[in-house]
Amino acid sequence: MNRLDLYGEIVGKDVLDQLRQLASLLEGLKVVHVNSTRTGGGVAEILERLVPLMQEVGIETSWLVIQGDEDFFLCTKAFHNALQGMPVGITDTALRHYEEVNAENALGLREELERADVVIVHDPQPAALIEHFPNRKGKWVWRCHIDLSRPWRPVWKYLRQFIFRYD
Repeated sequence: MNRLDLYGEIVGKDVLDQLRQLASLLEGLKVVHVNSTRTGGGVAEILERLVPLMQEVGIETSWLVIQGDEDFFLCTKAFHNALQGMPVGITDTALRHYEEVNAENALGLREELERADVVIVHDPQPAALIEHFPNRKGKWVWRCHIDLSRPWRPVWKYLRQFIFRYD
């Protein structure tokens, strides 16, 4: 029994059949998910289940994790809080470091991201990657798992320079 069949008890065979039929239209598509951690946190929990399911229905899917240091993650934690409405202080130095870390990751991930038909970037940590792929082949999607209904405007204004470049 494959992983997808395990969901049959919950959603029913008809739903699984329909899902497989829809997925057949995407067979051979190369999808890359990008986030900032392989373990811990909701995105990692989603991707550790979603990626194998996508592969199972014939979508070539991979999951890349960006690297960052403590200062990078302190900055992106402040982004997280700000996107949920908390006023935060982020220095220009921290913002430059955020951009530098994304630039370094773009170099290391370039080959796989340029080959992808679809790149799904999760949350703010890797959002600035798009800056380094002006001639990208595939579609790029930014998927935010944070409530953006009332973001703290200064941080949202900064991040949207990257986010608005996504397809």
